[in-house]
Amino acid sequence: MGKRSKLSVAEQRDVVLMLLRKEESAGVLARRYGVSEGTLYRWRDVFLQGGQQALGNGNKGTNPQEQRIKELEKEIEKREQVIGEITIANRILKKRVNGSI
Repeated sequence: MGKRSKLSVAEQRDVVLMLLRKEESAGVLARRYGVSEGTLYRWRDVFLQGGQQALGNGNKGTNPQEQRIKELEKEIEKREQVIGEITIANRILKKRVNGSI
């Protein structure tokens, strides 16, 4: 396993932007900041993917965490509905067993 970079997220962003602007080659940037070229390219890919996801959201203003919360809330609603249906069925069965119906 490789070691983690000592660069902050802001520094990583700046290095990636330098790479994208082709201010210097990946090899020069990697040596200067003490990371491998592979790490630099991975940072670039993650950076671009994040930008693509942000553009895909349009002006919705939702971040991935907010989207996940909405998904989980929908899942909770579904489960609550199932629990409600089971509760009703259980009550009906108890009434039949007790002869109330």
